[in-house]
Amino acid sequence: MSDLVWLIAINVLVIVVLSVLIGVLAPRWPAGWLKADRFPLTALPFETHHHYRKLRVATLRARLPELGGLFGGASKSSLPGTDLESLDRYLVEVRRAEWVHILSCLTPLPLFFYNPWWMALAFFVVVLIVNGLFLIVLRHNRLRLLQVREIQERRLRNL
Repeated sequence: MSDLVWLIAINVLVIVVLSVLIGVLAPRWPAGWLKADRFPLTALPFETHHHYRKLRVATLRARLPELGGLFGGASKSSLPGTDLESLDRYLVEVRRAEWVHILSCLTPLPLFFYNPWWMALAFFVVVLIVNGLFLIVLRHNRLRLLQVREIQERRLRNL
């Protein structure tokens, strides 16, 4: 095989190994780290249901795989319950998944040490796009969950 093909294969391997490592470690992070929407998870002013509808989040959600349970985390494919405790646990898992994808965006950084700059940049852009698609779905899900949680909280206060 040519040197370029080997280099591409090594780059893919580096990104996959680092991403899997992040995914394996994530379920072991203390839940306390994920109780609130701290930067970079804070909602931006333009993040609304209308904004996500324009991004076709429903289509993305249907097409992207959900692998949250693969390494010991919780699956985020369905809402486990609508009581406040279940919603809070689910929000922690969504935040955990967001952090996994944010950190996975950084996995191409080592490529800049041994690749031509244009190849490392190409891998970086592809990794950003792929993880960005997952982040769109996760951020929208968190927005919806926070609304459901707020409604449940209001119901409990009115009882």
